[in-house]
Amino acid sequence: MLERIIEALKKGVAKNAAPAAGAEVKRLAAAALMIEAARRDNDFADDERAAITRIVGEHFKLSTDDAEALVDLAEQRQKVPFGETIFTRTVRDSFTPEERKDVLRMMWEVANADGQLHRLEGVMIERLAVEIGLNKADSESARAEVTAKS
Repeated sequence: MLERIIEALKKGVAKNAAPAAGAEVKRLAAAALMIEAARRDNDFADDERAAITRIVGEHFKLSTDDAEALVDLAEQRQKVPFGETIFTRTVRDSFTPEERKDVLRMMWEVANADGQLHRLEGVMIERLAVEIGLNKADSESARAEVTAKS
């Protein structure tokens, strides 16, 4: 699975365009954006990493090992220069509006995983919402849904 993701991303980066968004690439893009949002407060804690692993596992119906491998790869790829741009473009151009809202909800869930929402995490998620083609109302709605579930 991971080899296909890496190859798809390499092709997309080489063309300086969004990678072909197969299921694996979409999973990686979503996980990478969650990591970016969680790292924004400079405290990417174990509980946030565990939350991302759990969320991608549940949402994408992955085994624990596959979810952990996906998060590992997302962490590595997210550190690449312009990594965030590649992933936001993939989500914006390849996900349906409902899939983009799912990613937004997942980001809010991760940001709340440590029990407190850091201001920079909230700002980052709202900015990412716009970059993936959603608006402030979508972001507020997703945040409210996640808060209500907590």
